[in-house]
Amino acid sequence: MNLQPLYDVKTRLEYAAIAGVSLLGEDFRLQRGLEAMKPLAAASPVLGKINGGLAKLLAAPPEQRPGLLLDVLALVDAVAYTQARTGVDGELEPLPVGGGTYRQISYGQISPLLTALTTTGGGRMEIIQSAWDSHPEFFEDYRVLPAVVAGLGDGYGELAELNARLLKQLGPSVLPALKQGFDPAGKKEMARRVEVIAALEGEKAMPWLREVLPAAKKDVRAAVITALGGDGGNTALLLDLAKSERGANRDAALEALAKQDGPEVRAFWEQELAEHSQSVKFLEPSSADWAVELVAGGLRQRLEKFLDGGKCPRYEEGTDITTWCWAIGKKDSPVMLDFWRWADSRMEEIDEIRNEKDNSYFFGVKLTDHLRDVMLHTGPGPLRDYCLTLFDRRPEMTRYLHISFQAALLSLPAAEVYEKYSPYIITIRPLLDRERKETLNNVLLRALGEVYWNRAQNRHVIVRGQAVAEPLDPRWVKRLTRASCKPNMGRYCPFGGVDEVNRFDKALMELANPGDPEQCAQIIPYLRKRMAEAGGWNSLSRYLLQFGGSPKGVLGEAMKKGKPVYVYYVWDLLNEASKVLPAGEVAELCREVLDAKWIRSQGREAGMAELALPWTIEQLKAGKPFPEWDEWNKMRP
Repeated sequence: MNLQPLYDVKTRLEYAAIAGVSLLGEDFRLQRGLEAMKPLAAASPVLGKINGGLAKLLAAPPEQRPGLLLDVLALVDAVAYTQARTGVDGELEPLPVGGGTYRQISYGQISPLLTALTTTGGGRMEIIQSAWDSHPEFFEDYRVLPAVVAGLGDGYGELAELNARLLKQLGPSVLPALKQGFDPAGKKEMARRVEVIAALEGEKAMPWLREVLPAAKKDVRAAVITALGGDGGNTALLLDLAKSERGANRDAALEALAKQDGPEVRAFWEQELAEHSQSVKFLEPSSADWAVELVAGGLRQRLEKFLDGGKCPRYEEGTDITTWCWAIGKKDSPVMLDFWRWADSRMEEIDEIRNEKDNSYFFGVKLTDHLRDVMLHTGPGPLRDYCLTLFDRRPEMTRYLHISFQAALLSLPAAEVYEKYSPYIITIRPLLDRERKETLNNVLLRALGEVYWNRAQNRHVIVRGQAVAEPLDPRWVKRLTRASCKPNMGRYCPFGGVDEVNRFDKALMELANPGDPEQCAQIIPYLRKRMAEAGGWNSLSRYLLQFGGSPKGVLGEAMKKGKPVYVYYVWDLLNEASKVLPAGEVAELCREVLDAKWIRSQGREAGMAELALPWTIEQLKAGKPFPEWDEWNKMRP
């Protein structure tokens, strides 16, 4: 049955509803639609009813037409919707290989993700990352995967890098989509495709990389050359490219050659560093024996030139030495250990290297920091043993305490570490040798500030390093809460920027184990005292809740030590408290906030708290749950 006359009538009735019923008598198209409907009316009772209603509408006086129009249009809409269908003409064909798979996911579910992948503007990274965290299967869908691949060329570099990381995590199934439509003369998107393909295929990608190299241009060529470093069989090709390429492409060849091995590679790097000293930066990730020997020997040679104090490095020479320091990377070998022993034996002289304006280059500090980084990323062995005894052998070098303490955490029983190092934390201001004792106190507090309790792993971990040998002795928490000398470690906003807290307090909260009752018993009174002293009403209250405490009795006082607060932040804190505290205590916190009278009274929030807080108190007393924000928001005056 051809229903086109029905759809034509539907269109004319919709126009009439917009233009007005007074023009119905002049609408010849609607008259023609009535004629076309007659054959349909004979075939179906419901279509006959539409035809009769339409005829009655056209014959009705003007005052009756509005009601009749709506009746007919409603019936026409209902019939038209029952006849609706989806699809396109043609034969069914399988999805293209490698373009993603069919997933039984509604378009509505993936629509926000597709919008974030294919549009511009802020907030897209959060949408994509959230979708990955909750529904990684979305990214394999045939509608989404091509958008992720295209997103490698997103104008926002961080988002393009996120897409690259996600594709690597999806695994080899995305390789056909990456290779389909690949343009070796393309732009950044194609370069990132090369990076992902090489990461997924490893050595298996080498034939394809060598195949596309001759046609590769600009960023793509540099990416291909870099990826060729993943196979030791490409040494000869990379050596040739290092001679023929220029600019970024030659840098890519050097980066790739840093991953190669063999006598010809060492010979190349000896000549390269003799001619271009700054090229040492490409050796930073390499731990090959030849790379360690070249970096350690070259850095020592450059430092020795200035140890007699008679000559100051020029700016270019100082920059060169700094680059060689960074090239140490995470290198660990007997040769490197010999370098550290030499550097320690000359550390005072290294500390004295200054520029022409008599300003320190801080080469000694840089070397010490690099030694700690290497130690934190290597396992038990000669280097860690060396670091463990470094401060014992050179107590005059106070910064060595940082390295030796963290080496002890990685190596020794927790009680032994506490007994040896806790006396350096000052709990009573010293009268004798005060400067040195305060310096050592500050060094150790900074070292402890890099240790945190990892709840997922249920152990202490050193930032950018490894898990410690044993969880810290609980006595550390008690001693730290009594520390009388604290360095200026800055201020941070740990909970969304509502308020700042001292970095010492933040570090202590991250160090303590909230699952240990002994530590909680020390932390809770400390936090309440800090709230009374310094404020931090939101952050310190949240820490109190994490450790099983309550801010009741100090919350209002802490609020007054800062600027008037926003109503939403008050609700958010109280809502968090309602998850762990009894309803009666949450009601008392509401009363304390209300009595403090320290909520912003400007703008749309004026008077809101005075309505919301008493109402919430009554709700809690009546046994009802803590209200949602929308219920507070409706109380804006």
